[in-house]
Amino acid sequence: MARNKDFYQGRRQRRNYWLIPFILLLGLVTLMIVLFYGLQKYAVISDDGVKVSFSDTMSEESSGPKGEAEELSFDTVIPEIIFQAPDYSRIEATAGKNVRPLRAVYIEAGEVSLERLQTAAANLVDGNGLLIEMKPRSGQLLWNSQTPIAVSYGLSLDNDFSNSLPAVIPALKEREDGKKVYMAAQISCFIDDMLASRSNQYALRTASGFNYVDENGSWLDPYNPDLRNYIVGLVRELYEIGFDEVVLADVMHPVVDPTQVPQGDGEQSAFLYTREMSTEPDPVTAICGFAVYVADQLKDKSGLLSIYTDSPQSLVRNNEQSGQNAVLFMKIYDRVYYRTDRYTYTYNLQDMEGSVPYGDIHDRFVPVVINMIPHDNSSWVYIERLAEEAQ
Repeated sequence: MARNKDFYQGRRQRRNYWLIPFILLLGLVTLMIVLFYGLQKYAVISDDGVKVSFSDTMSEESSGPKGEAEELSFDTVIPEIIFQAPDYSRIEATAGKNVRPLRAVYIEAGEVSLERLQTAAANLVDGNGLLIEMKPRSGQLLWNSQTPIAVSYGLSLDNDFSNSLPAVIPALKEREDGKKVYMAAQISCFIDDMLASRSNQYALRTASGFNYVDENGSWLDPYNPDLRNYIVGLVRELYEIGFDEVVLADVMHPVVDPTQVPQGDGEQSAFLYTREMSTEPDPVTAICGFAVYVADQLKDKSGLLSIYTDSPQSLVRNNEQSGQNAVLFMKIYDRVYYRTDRYTYTYNLQDMEGSVPYGDIHDRFVPVVINMIPHDNSSWVYIERLAEEAQ
């Protein structure tokens, strides 16, 4: 019998059988999550491992008598943070490679003029360079600096001479006889009358709150971070002007007069600094910290970077009063300058022997002398003084 196809046959619905295992897997995962978090309170952690215990006895013992809240007791721990002073003896030597001898004539800031520089460069006989005081203790910059502090407090010299320095300094290096003139600049770092008088943000102060002033001038705070960056900016500008070397002077802490310290107080109670510190401030961390920071910021310098030391004690170890350490300075600065005379220089040289990891000590340890040229040393700075001034 033939099947009647005159009636409409409905479309069969497609059955999604794949949903069945997906739903079962989802339910299994949900069950595992519920069991994991639900059974955590029954977990017992011991030295042997982790196990799950549903024992009522253990629960009762751990919870104590019914109705009483569980009491937890912890040992009292008093945290103590110890800040240790930096160990500068571990700093590796990085400076002083390929340093050539310097025999320079010193020119004070008050004598600086185009005519004076040209005459000094032309008259060099035993020397090969000039050391020019570009920032004296007065704080007056002899060039038109664009560093933020110099602009804000009017510390720059803005005249025809200062604006012509970028052309004058390179021209002075070339003499008519073909000899090269080495140009070095000296700047005072922590004695600055102008900046200290125009802003108390950078001045080193006494315990009474007044700016610290002595026979050398007004002192600045070596801990101040903005002052450190100010010095770095000045050095970079001097390189851009054309100087071959920059020498940092007055990188030292003022020595405290014991008669000015209140009875029973420590030595450093005589000073107030511009920033708070986690450790007790002292001259060594102030000066050595500054020296390390500036040297690190100027690793990419285009010329030599040098520094003065002012005490014989610093030639062999830390000077606890001035904060200077010539042994450290010799590691991170190309030269160390030291004011001396014909009678003591030989002993100074002996003190520094063994502290010059790179180069020749006679090239890198520079005696600064008055009215005397030490021909037995390859490097020196000569300061000319009248007889009455030298006494």
